[in-house]
Amino acid sequence: MKIFKLFLKRLLITAIPLVSLYIFAEIAFQNNREREHPTDAGLGIAFLLTFILFVLFIGFLTDFIIRLRKKEYKTALTDLPFLLCFIFPALYLACLWGGGDGFCSWIITAARNL
Repeated sequence: MKIFKLFLKRLLITAIPLVSLYIFAEIAFQNNREREHPTDAGLGIAFLLTFILFVLFIGFLTDFIIRLRKKEYKTALTDLPFLLCFIFPALYLACLWGGGDGFCSWIITAARNL
């Protein structure tokens, strides 16, 4: 039960900023549609999403390393699903910018098949 509570706490820590960003994006897009000369609101939202994911990744990675040093292996395992979710978009973008050879071609193919 302790592991489940830790997982739910991490899920809440992840969900709150992402849901807040979604609500902010909806408001920004609605206000942008009502303007006489619409601007590119999506780029700012993308930068905010990148910043949020980067901060969450650093936070979960730090927690993962601390839990491993304290030998709390079961607790550290609750960080792994979130780390994998945050690293996949970063790897995908890095592979696109790097040319997409070798390992990167597998990631790009897997992402396109989703």
